[in-house]
Amino acid sequence: MKNTIKKILIAHSSNDNYGASKVLISTIDIFIKNGYDIYLLLPNEGPLNNNEIIKKTNLKIINLGVFRKKYFNIFGLINRLYFIIKSSLYIKRFLKKNQIDLVYTNTSTVISPSIAAKFVGKPSIHHIHEIPNSNYIYAKFITTFLNNFSRNIICVSKSVTDFWIKTGLKEFKVNTINNGFNYKKIKQKNLDQKKIIFTSVSRIIPYKGHELLIRLFDVLCKKNNKIHLQIVGDTLTHYEKYLCQLKLNIKDRGLDDRITFIGFREDITTILTKSNFFIHTPISPDPFPTVIFEAIQSGTPVITNNLGGAYEILNNGKNGLIIENNLIQNSAETILDYINKQRLQEENVKLAFDYICKKFSFLEFRKKILNTIVE
Repeated sequence: MKNTIKKILIAHSSNDNYGASKVLISTIDIFIKNGYDIYLLLPNEGPLNNNEIIKKTNLKIINLGVFRKKYFNIFGLINRLYFIIKSSLYIKRFLKKNQIDLVYTNTSTVISPSIAAKFVGKPSIHHIHEIPNSNYIYAKFITTFLNNFSRNIICVSKSVTDFWIKTGLKEFKVNTINNGFNYKKIKQKNLDQKKIIFTSVSRIIPYKGHELLIRLFDVLCKKNNKIHLQIVGDTLTHYEKYLCQLKLNIKDRGLDDRITFIGFREDITTILTKSNFFIHTPISPDPFPTVIFEAIQSGTPVITNNLGGAYEILNNGKNGLIIENNLIQNSAETILDYINKQRLQEENVKLAFDYICKKFSFLEFRKKILNTIVE
């Protein structure tokens, strides 16, 4: 059957430069280069507005009623219901006016585009990056919604797929498509060992495990005076109190000169190139942290736990150091031992790079994404 899709409406839950937004940019770039007209809905103004690829879309800013934890109360849910209804009606008119052929939602936290698509008889696809395992009722609601309103569902990792199918998502609708990237050959790093720099990169929110990271480095810094941790990333408005608590925790432990917050940065690759290790310790499964790819690309050994996408990217732990969150002392000893094993670090970096080039290539990602569109 000839593909009749020409115009695609894409909706995304945020306007930032973190992992899911980077995948959004790649996806839009693929669609545009393959002749599709792209209309984009974002919930607020932000850095994506200035991205050269985003500028090629027909961009609209509209409150989509994005689900966030701060709204999981009676007044918050009323607020979300209002904006979901309002945006659904707006999008319904938008689809008709612009003769949109397909709706593509780059998150599970936005549902109004699919509601509108259902009203006008257009197919809808959801590209899921989330594992909301801390709220069963919410996850069950989204599962029921996706089963009834989405034609196809893309999950970014096996961990994400397994979670949603276990929650009740219809398996025949789901396709696991790992994010793919273009890679450059790793350059050999020669770092000064007088200062051992660990880098953590993520949005500063509770499930990313920064409180756990501070406890871990409290032990590490007492046993090795060369160790320093730099935390890259910013937080959301409703988590500013959490960030303040983390900084107070560091001060109370006397680690002000050993653990540093450096905020959000665009030059992540440069920072990682100058780091001895990348460390990531989420306390619940992180769906698919794309910064792991940047760490591997920069030739930096990766330390993480066995939860979620990071573990998958490291070939189930074969290409990096795996620690256990609930064993702080043991994990600290394991890291201290790893610091002295230069040959093992180099082997991990090489194996990790070879693995991502084979498993997570941009060409494979491109092919699978386009196939999903024309199904």
